[in-house]
Amino acid sequence: MSASPGPAACAVGIFEERLGSPANPSGLTGYVFSVATDPAHRRRGHATACRKALLAWFAANGVHRVNLRASEDGLPLYEKLGFELQPGPSMAITLP
Repeated sequence: MSASPGPAACAVGIFEERLGSPANPSGLTGYVFSVATDPAHRRRGHATACRKALLAWFAANGVHRVNLRASEDGLPLYEKLGFELQPGPSMAITLP
């Protein structure tokens, strides 16, 4: 018996409810955490299809604001979907 092949690509995201604002009255904000494509399946549109499906899932759940952090390679791909670079500092801390 041979092992079944793994996924060609996937996209992972969540959404959460925060306090609403004028720019986002519902307070629902989506986050794209990971988009990956198996190297053997790249340049075939699989990851784009996953990203579009994830954006449709956000919209179906009333999420109108979606954030992500793109790699330099991924930046043009997200811009094609309508994402825009945002101003302002991003900060993080790693605790011991």
